[in-house]
Amino acid sequence: MIDINKITDYLSERVSDPVPTYILVREIYKESPTSPRYASAYGAVKQSKWYRGLVGEQWADGSWGRFHSQDSKAVKKQKYATTEAALRRARELSLAKDDPAIAKCIAKMERYVREEETWPDSVEKHKDNGKSHMFCRPFLTAANIHIFDPENPVIQPLRDVVVRNLTAAFAGGSFDKEFWGRQCREYVVSDITAPGTLYNSMLLQGANIDDDLQRQLLNYIWGISNGIYYVSSVPPAEKQNLEDKRFDEWLRTLELLSGFSLFHEFAREDVRGHLLCEVERLINDDNNNIACNFTCRYSENWRDKSKSKFDLVLRILRLLMKS
Repeated sequence: MIDINKITDYLSERVSDPVPTYILVREIYKESPTSPRYASAYGAVKQSKWYRGLVGEQWADGSWGRFHSQDSKAVKKQKYATTEAALRRARELSLAKDDPAIAKCIAKMERYVREEETWPDSVEKHKDNGKSHMFCRPFLTAANIHIFDPENPVIQPLRDVVVRNLTAAFAGGSFDKEFWGRQCREYVVSDITAPGTLYNSMLLQGANIDDDLQRQLLNYIWGISNGIYYVSSVPPAEKQNLEDKRFDEWLRTLELLSGFSLFHEFAREDVRGHLLCEVERLINDDNNNIACNFTCRYSENWRDKSKSKFDLVLRILRLLMKS
């Protein structure tokens, strides 16, 4: 079976575009940000098509307009319809918290969490005339900060609320949905941070939480039948092949969970071996016969079949480095 070193060598010999090169330098070779090689790769990224497209739509206040919900009546249409969408792309590009565009957005989000400013989004009324929606906003904003800056002091009180309630919900050995629902109805914690949701994983990955709680949480998410809400309809435990329509969804689920320090315990046995087999198949598929709709693009000319393949190999390699 192919190993990580061979995959890395394969890409090193073929990748030349700015973003894939930068990802290799930062995440695979783990170069120091002070090294000339890192500085060169990062400088090239800032001149790249993808970076310029991202920062070109950023507003003067550090946002990309609305935060969570698209403005369907906006006169000027943007590729990144919300701030969240832009931040997801920034993570795909491996941008760090000290990148000027990201730092500016984090400062904006900190003001949201401190309630010094409010989202420009419309209030979603639901059944309580919008109270739960307004209550969830700081948690959702904190989750987006956490992805880039998990030690940010602004988000720690909200994360502590989630951890405290999860600890109580899992105290009996399994997740107590009744207890969690009650805490949400009483506005102690937001339902948007429940296990099995996108924002739960965003807010808790990389956090210094108890290993037992982390295992309980990952065990719950790993086999959740409908997948992670907002991310996929397939559970992490249900391995997908390159040809499967939900392979891209499955990868996005794993990418989300890979930020947990115990991710390797869940991925090593089963998922890691499967990913290595799929990468080997992909690399050996000289005619590019393996087709799937992949949403993550690193290369400038992603329509080039070879570069599209390199992008997918790199995407899986990023996961393997954490498994």
